[in-house]
Amino acid sequence: MIPHPLIRQGYIEVIVGCMFSGKSEEAAKRVTKESFDKNRKLLIFTPRKANREVTLTKSHKKINTYNQMVSRSGKIFPAISFDENNPWEILSYVEDYLKEHDDLTTVVIEEAHFCDKDLVKVVKLLAEKYLLRVIVVGLDQTFDEEPFATVLLIMTEAEFVTKELAVCFKCGSQSASKSWLDTRALGKVEKGKILVGDKCYKPVCRHCYIDLQEKYPKK
Repeated sequence: MIPHPLIRQGYIEVIVGCMFSGKSEEAAKRVTKESFDKNRKLLIFTPRKANREVTLTKSHKKINTYNQMVSRSGKIFPAISFDENNPWEILSYVEDYLKEHDDLTTVVIEEAHFCDKDLVKVVKLLAEKYLLRVIVVGLDQTFDEEPFATVLLIMTEAEFVTKELAVCFKCGSQSASKSWLDTRALGKVEKGKILVGDKCYKPVCRHCYIDLQEKYPKK
C-alpha cells in the first residue's frame, strides 16, 4: 500500500467559550484525531502564566498543567511552555523544528487569552507561510463581559470558529456562555484582569449573569 502524501493546508481554527465549557476537551478531540494519522505531526504550546492545577472530573485527581495540555476528562498531552508576552517564541520554536524535520502539520495554542496581540501575527505566519493547521483555544470574554482582544482578532482571521457552552451553575441551563467571578471574597479585582485557576469562576447563562450582577454589583 502506498502511503498518502503529506497534506499541507494552512488555516486557522479557534475554540472559545467560558470557564468549564469544555474548550480543552474539544481541543483534545482534535489532537487525538491528529495523533491517529501517522502522516501528521503536531506541536502544542501553552503560556507559562496559565500554569495551574486542573481537577479531573471522575477521579478528582489534581494535575498540574506545566508543559502539558490537560482536559478535565483526563486527557493529557505534552506541551511546550512559552512567554505569553512574547508569542514569537512559538514561531522561533517551529522554525527551529522545521530545520531538522519536515513532518510538522499542526500547531495547537492553548489559553490564548493570556497572550500579547502579537500572537495574531504569529498565527497568521504559521498558517500562511508554513501552511500549518493552527488550532487556537481560549476564553472569548473576561468576567466583566469585555472581549479578549487577542482572541477576538484571531477569530476574525479564522476559517473555523467553535464556541463551546457550559452548564449554568445557577439554573442548570446548558447555554452558559459567561464566566462569573464573585469578587466579594477577593476584594477589588482590576477590570480585565485574569485570575489563574478554576476555583474563582463559575459558568453562568446570560440571564443568571444579569441576576447576579443586580444581586452582587461590582464596586
